[in-house]
Amino acid sequence: MELVTRAIGPLQTNVCLVGDPRTREAIVVDGAIPCLPWVADEVGRRGWRLILIVSTHGHWDHAGENAALQAWSREQAADSIGAAIAAHRLDWHRLTDPQPLFAPFPIPPCVPAVELAEGGLVRFGDVRLEVLHTPGHTEGSVSLVSAEDGVLFSGDTLFAGGWGRVDLPGGDPAAMVDSLARLAALDPGLRVVPGHGRETTIDRERPWLEVVARERRLPG
Repeated sequence: MELVTRAIGPLQTNVCLVGDPRTREAIVVDGAIPCLPWVADEVGRRGWRLILIVSTHGHWDHAGENAALQAWSREQAADSIGAAIAAHRLDWHRLTDPQPLFAPFPIPPCVPAVELAEGGLVRFGDVRLEVLHTPGHTEGSVSLVSAEDGVLFSGDTLFAGGWGRVDLPGGDPAAMVDSLARLAALDPGLRVVPGHGRETTIDRERPWLEVVARERRLPG
């Protein structure tokens, strides 16, 4: 796996480009506006081909550039098919009918075609990302984990020293507790790439995650 990340947009979303070095296929995780110029530059310089656009959940700062990314990928593709859009089905409505939630610009709708279901795999080349359904921030929030490469893309479920908001539409504190408790049980050596903020590891976050798992409540 080759991984390139950049914080983009007004909420500094961590947009991730994940590439397979053998096939040169790549995916985008959490395409925030305005990430298209950066994605196009990185994909072009590396000789990659964008095949999938993944949203860990349906909020505008994680899916706002999906339509533009897909249109660009179709222009680049010899067959004009381009990259499909993937999300958990419970968040599909947020992509087809985006709600601004204080966004400073219009959010174009997009049409997901690939379902990220619990236990499923995002597979391209030699890369395997397992889908974990981790609701709490939204009903359809997911995390993606590569056991081989030791990386967890946690979206807005787990941050360094914290977790995603549960007071927005679709938020659920009890579901967030369950999701965080589940992540606490993962390999402690996993590199955690969150939706916002600095990277961390499961081991670094484990002390407070274990409190959440044990007491069955969010801190504070």
